[in-house]
Amino acid sequence: MKKILIITLLVLCLVTSVFLCTACNDYSKTIGIIQFGNHESLNNCYDGIIIGLEEAGINKDNGYTIDLQVSSFDSSISAAQAQSFANKNVGLVAAIATPSALAAAGAVKGDIPVVYCAVSDPISAGLTEMENVTGSSDLLDCEGQVQLIKSFIPTVDKIGIIYCTGEPNSTSQLASMEAEAAKENIEIVSVSIGAGNEIMTALNYLLATEGLDCISNLTDNTVVGCLDTILEEANKVNIPVFGSEIEQVKGGCLAGVSLDYVELGRLTGLMIAKIIGGETIVKGDYITVSDSEKVYNSEVAASFGLAVPTNIDLRQAN
Repeated sequence: MKKILIITLLVLCLVTSVFLCTACNDYSKTIGIIQFGNHESLNNCYDGIIIGLEEAGINKDNGYTIDLQVSSFDSSISAAQAQSFANKNVGLVAAIATPSALAAAGAVKGDIPVVYCAVSDPISAGLTEMENVTGSSDLLDCEGQVQLIKSFIPTVDKIGIIYCTGEPNSTSQLASMEAEAAKENIEIVSVSIGAGNEIMTALNYLLATEGLDCISNLTDNTVVGCLDTILEEANKVNIPVFGSEIEQVKGGCLAGVSLDYVELGRLTGLMIAKIIGGETIVKGDYITVSDSEKVYNSEVAASFGLAVPTNIDLRQAN
């Protein structure tokens, strides 16, 4: 009997110590960041967030920890990472790209502030209806993109677009591109994918389309994460690809309308600092960064035998 009592007491002590250790873990000064995947524009967002936080004095010197989690373009991984942050009750969750933002907001259920970065259309994504959620939008200049394509290919009739159904913003961007293209009597040929592993099937269909003049990217992270494959296959059949920001153009796209994603991240970092400082999030509020520039890759233009247009403001990216 005495032996049983001793064992019981030991078990109770062990359980109590586990609970006490859990209670001692204070994550209130942890900023959890979920980045949907690794490509340059999202990396630039992260770098910008850190710059903004440092500018506002939020860093390890005053006790703050940054916990970066990258989701490898997989929404289920984003969801698991978000739940981990919710379980730890971190001070704030920052989410780079729409799938990460939706995962974060869904996991914390308004109990922890969520600040997103690079969400093109927060309204269509449903983020403006959620409590304790705000952030920054990277609105694609669809009119500028269509005009840029026309400047390089004046006879353009068909533009191909691949988009991921798992990214709600891509649907609204596609609609905007279709509307702008229709004004110029240009047809948009679109193909949807559910995940990055479907990119070759989509490309095979798109590149076999008769009369296709080019491909244009949206700010669709799943698709942009497959940029190397897109460029390789499109180059084989002499189809130029237009990017949706400067890093894609540096990487081999012909041209694109680009935001400054480091600046977008910096502004988001400053928002995070204000919220950490006690500023209340107003439901539905977010900032939009839409100032953009048109950039081109001179080597790619030369490889396609295309003259660099002089009727629009262009900056060389490479």
